[in-house]
Amino acid sequence: MKRLWGVLTFVVIVATSASPAHALYRTSKIGELDVSGRLRTTNLVRHPSLDRLAFIMQRNELKLRFEWKFIQRGKLAGRWKVPWLKRADFFAVYRGIYDSIYDITPGMIERKDLQGDPITAREASLESIPRSRRNEMKFYNQVREAYVDLYFKDIPLTLRIGKQQVVWGESDGFRMLDRANTLDLSWHFFQELPPPGFGFDELRIPFFMIKGLWDFKQLGPLSQPFLEFYWNPGDWIPGKIAFLPRPWGVRLLDPMRNSAGTGALQSQTFCRNAEGGTCKSLLYGTRLFRQGNYNRNPLDNSQFGVRFHFIAPGGVEMTLNYLYQRWSTDGSPTALVRGLPADGFTHVEDASFLPGKQPADLPNEEFCRGLANPPGSRQAPWGRNQLCLEYFAPYIHTIGFSLNWFEADYTQTVWRLETIVDFDLPFYDGDKQVALFGRSPNGAPLVPGISRKNMWKGMIAFDRPTWIRWLNKQSTFFVTGQFFWHYLINNEHRRCSINDQPKRLPDGSPNPNFIGFSHAENCGSDTELLLPGEQVGLIGPLDLPKLDRPADPKGRARLRDTIHDWELLGTLAILGFYRGGSLVPAMIYLIDPVNSFGQELAFGIDWFIRPDIAVNFTTRLIWAGAPWDAYRGHKGIDDPNRGQIFDPWFFGGNRGRSESGIMFTWQF
Repeated sequence: MKRLWGVLTFVVIVATSASPAHALYRTSKIGELDVSGRLRTTNLVRHPSLDRLAFIMQRNELKLRFEWKFIQRGKLAGRWKVPWLKRADFFAVYRGIYDSIYDITPGMIERKDLQGDPITAREASLESIPRSRRNEMKFYNQVREAYVDLYFKDIPLTLRIGKQQVVWGESDGFRMLDRANTLDLSWHFFQELPPPGFGFDELRIPFFMIKGLWDFKQLGPLSQPFLEFYWNPGDWIPGKIAFLPRPWGVRLLDPMRNSAGTGALQSQTFCRNAEGGTCKSLLYGTRLFRQGNYNRNPLDNSQFGVRFHFIAPGGVEMTLNYLYQRWSTDGSPTALVRGLPADGFTHVEDASFLPGKQPADLPNEEFCRGLANPPGSRQAPWGRNQLCLEYFAPYIHTIGFSLNWFEADYTQTVWRLETIVDFDLPFYDGDKQVALFGRSPNGAPLVPGISRKNMWKGMIAFDRPTWIRWLNKQSTFFVTGQFFWHYLINNEHRRCSINDQPKRLPDGSPNPNFIGFSHAENCGSDTELLLPGEQVGLIGPLDLPKLDRPADPKGRARLRDTIHDWELLGTLAILGFYRGGSLVPAMIYLIDPVNSFGQELAFGIDWFIRPDIAVNFTTRLIWAGAPWDAYRGHKGIDDPNRGQIFDPWFFGGNRGRSESGIMFTWQF
């Protein structure tokens, strides 16, 4: 706490002594050079109820911004002519962070994971994370962006080359076309959305990319037409996800390795023959959310996108888009790891303990059983100390378009639309078996196989300045709303149980012997599915069985994560302006009406004490229910869901993570 009070004292001193906002350094002697930045401290307390509090963030940030217009009007630093450029700018952003929460190491208050399994006080404490890992988590020291903009003299081409963010699309807070950069959700999940209004700029992971824009000036009736493209020559990495006990980790202990010993690589069923009794990695050396089976080079890991922009007659602004890149989840319930097909074969260079190499094509079941053994072991010379599951990030094709227009006659509103189709997304399919992790007698599959499906996604939104004179007679409020949808094309979903009982008896009353889900009949076969509540067809990724704990003590299966045909989400935000814009209150409401009415209501107020000093107060309330019953439809212990909520938008999964905070910012 001494660190916290030290930072607060420093900010108070700055607030009372600093001069109005100005650049840290500025000169025009070598072109226009500007250095600016900010200091910020963010302090958050979690409060699932009034009598349960947890200090979850004490984040101190230094950000420096460097901008140098070194070529202007065809001259370098105002002196030397450059024949082929009329302008060139260099831009860089540095961000350094220290979060003292990893030194204070308070205990977290969550005692159940996403699947309803208990978490001990030790496992919920940040002290359960090794000190070396905590040191990595508490510091961030990186040049986030560094790129050069080149404006050519004789052709209408602009290039941006370097580490950058590429932002396309019309949506706020949820991504469709905005996916050139993956997200770092490890430190505050997606909560850097208004209020306060920071958005994904703080969460995107900048990559080295080449972005170009060719300006057509005018094409017939189309004004402002241009063709824009980007190419990432191998610098792509998956988005970052954290797990418990990190405050904003997914509500699961690390599924690979954790302090409770329940990680997949710690499985005594599948990794007991590995060196030290623990597998070193997944198949092919892949690592969950870190590295797939590819090299980070242009040949193996390139991504690109292209869009055509124009304004049509009537003021309708549109873009047509195509993207080809590796898949990183955007809220779609796609598969994360995959096994080898149960009926397939894998070639190995040595399949026998006999002298010399004995190459062979082994059935995948045999190959996977031996993979966890040390290399060169007598019983499995092909062993690699690996678990026979692969983290994968497949390439996918995406097409889409966006538009916005101002309708002046009736609504006086800016309307926005964005829609895409993702092709061949990978989903878990309970009807497909994989080697080693398939269905055992009288048991559930540990990891289902994969099916590829297409998904249509879209958003329609509005923005409107609106008078609410009883609240503010001096200025309008800015009101914006968004409605999102995901539609899984050709979804396949069936449910079965041990006793194929109908949901209702012939007289229409509930059947007490029915074991299933309240909104679906059983599938008509008592042989395909052997555990109550288990699902076949497409399955979401949030309820895969723990390898050494495939079912709960009462024999109820995992795999309860339902994939719906439709997923829906709505947002509404209102911002006001008082005292000449120095006081900016904001409210945002989000609702997932499909998955147990997961909801979030956030209030924030920005107070600009001076142009360079700001204080922000924020409260976020996160719950599930309609709105009073957090377990509506999931009440009984005998319900297959047991009160658990699996939702791709993660409102139900984050229920109880309400928080309040105060943030101080000094711009310089």
